[in-house]
Amino acid sequence: MAANFIIAAKAVLPIFLLILLGMGARRLRLLTDLELKHVNRAVFQVMFPFMMFYNIYTADFSGVLLPSYLFFCLGMLFLVYILGTVFTLLTIKDNRSRGALIQAVYRGNLVLMGLPVMENLMGREALGLTTIMLAVIVPVYNVLAVITLEIYRGGKPQPFSLARKIAANPLILGAAAGICAVACHIKVPEILLEPMGQVASAATPAALLIMGASFYFRSVHENLRAIVYGVAGKLIVGPGLVLTAGYLLGYRGIPLALLIVIFGAPCAVSSYTMAQQMDSNAELAAGCLIFSSLFSSVTICGWIFLFRQIGAF
Repeated sequence: MAANFIIAAKAVLPIFLLILLGMGARRLRLLTDLELKHVNRAVFQVMFPFMMFYNIYTADFSGVLLPSYLFFCLGMLFLVYILGTVFTLLTIKDNRSRGALIQAVYRGNLVLMGLPVMENLMGREALGLTTIMLAVIVPVYNVLAVITLEIYRGGKPQPFSLARKIAANPLILGAAAGICAVACHIKVPEILLEPMGQVASAATPAALLIMGASFYFRSVHENLRAIVYGVAGKLIVGPGLVLTAGYLLGYRGIPLALLIVIFGAPCAVSSYTMAQQMDSNAELAAGCLIFSSLFSSVTICGWIFLFRQIGAF
């Protein structure tokens, strides 16, 4: 149990260190509000698209993909999304908060937590399926996020306008470019791929620094009820539903362990950046990210311990 806690803690500790560094920069007045806004826009419009492209382009698709497992994961993702949306509409009145909360409930931090947690938990043989699922699930996350945040900006967006904004979203463009490059067997020259990888590697740390510098603790009190809903839904309700269904359907070993990572990981780092750039409640998104990251070390260890105790992997 202690070893599992250390694995989960190592995965989330860097998140907090970067957030604290951003908070320190704000306290020292190294970044103004205008500078934060500009840098956050650069992260969203430049760095994240490169990250999406690079992660998909460099993914190892040579592993054996289980079609039934893929459909199960996608089906469960849409179920969690629908249930989260219904619950949010019943409990939250503010549209800007609705978009941020729905995103917090279904969208996990697979890029940071997926590979390291699975490698430590199940060994390198788990990386093939993990990478494939990451390449499939993350673009779906982003499409749902763009749709959700556009709908709950306020007003009633027209279908054609909504479709145009989704197609023009930088993360969607990056993911689409990566999928096209892989599908068409396009070879990116190493002289271009290397700087792409460097930009991709810097995207998440930059987003965390900006979030830390932009976060105000007073926003926790203002959004406390919604933060509790988001964290509980992301770390307990959602994974509990999916893991129970997966176990009853007979998934064991690596596929079942991967469900813990996909559905039990804390909120995605990019959820804050997208919320801020798309006029959603960025303070709520930041609160869900910080507190879900904090408590995920405990909940992920709890899920691992529970299913190891019953011999699932």
